[in-house]
Amino acid sequence: MERDRFVEMLNQDLADEHASILRYLIHAYQVGEDTPLGQMLLSTAREEMWHMNWLGDELGELGVEPRMDKGYYPFDGTSNASLLRSYVAWEANLIKLYEEQADQVESKELKRILRQLGWESVTHLRRFEAWLEKLGSEGEEPFEEEAAGFTPDMLARFQREMGAQYKLVLQHLRHAFVFEEPHPPVGSELELTAMRHMKHLSHFAEELAESGEDLPFDFPGVDMSRELEPALKSDLELTEEARDRFIMFSQDPELSEHEGLRIELDTMVTRTGLLTTVVGEILEDVEGAGKAEAAPSDCPCDTSGDALDDAPASQLTVGSLK
Repeated sequence: MERDRFVEMLNQDLADEHASILRYLIHAYQVGEDTPLGQMLLSTAREEMWHMNWLGDELGELGVEPRMDKGYYPFDGTSNASLLRSYVAWEANLIKLYEEQADQVESKELKRILRQLGWESVTHLRRFEAWLEKLGSEGEEPFEEEAAGFTPDMLARFQREMGAQYKLVLQHLRHAFVFEEPHPPVGSELELTAMRHMKHLSHFAEELAESGEDLPFDFPGVDMSRELEPALKSDLELTEEARDRFIMFSQDPELSEHEGLRIELDTMVTRTGLLTTVVGEILEDVEGAGKAEAAPSDCPCDTSGDALDDAPASQLTVGSLK
């Protein structure tokens, strides 16, 4: 398979997995994350996140730009049953697609990944079919709009914050994919950070879904740096801005009637404070390694004259990040 066609194939798969994550998350928010159906949808979305991560890492190893906008997922949102039927059709298509792709590629590793994606799509399809049968006629009942428990201004604020958290998730994932090969510890840490921002996103998205609001998940645009230092600076800036917003948000008088959300916001303040520290320390290590690499020296020695181990920015270790 030609390289350009190969890259396009992986990027389309990445976009499709992205669309799957969002579709199952939105449905979980609609029915409630604590319901049995919601828990099944969340579990499936998490598995799709692994799929997106595998594909993104493959693209990163190729040194190409990963596609971070979502693909198109056709669905009928009338009822739980209509959605589940849409999911069965979608997963059936993925099963066939991944098997065909696995037959076309030469890499044994990628063959395994594509076949694993197909096998897990079989599991997803069976889950959805089982839930269709379990819900029966009750699943055909159309969704009803619920009365919003928040003012229009607060709902608009939730929408903006959901978009901001979505950007943080996508930007950290994009940087994780791009820098996974040259800077493995950094890439791994950014993947974890993205998941923590996803948790923040879920709080706002669930409030919106329960209020009958749309969750469009429009692509917010992300930092496109190909160098690690400016990428980390952008990640740090966005995370610091989020922490400051959460501090102001938690003091909003309207939240006095929503104690659960206020508690979650206080937790978000603490967590984003931790994330700013983590990203900030990684950035300091990268900047320090860059300065050490640039400093002229015939023999990097300590005061005793013993040679020190080189630590260029491209070989940062987990220990150096700690």
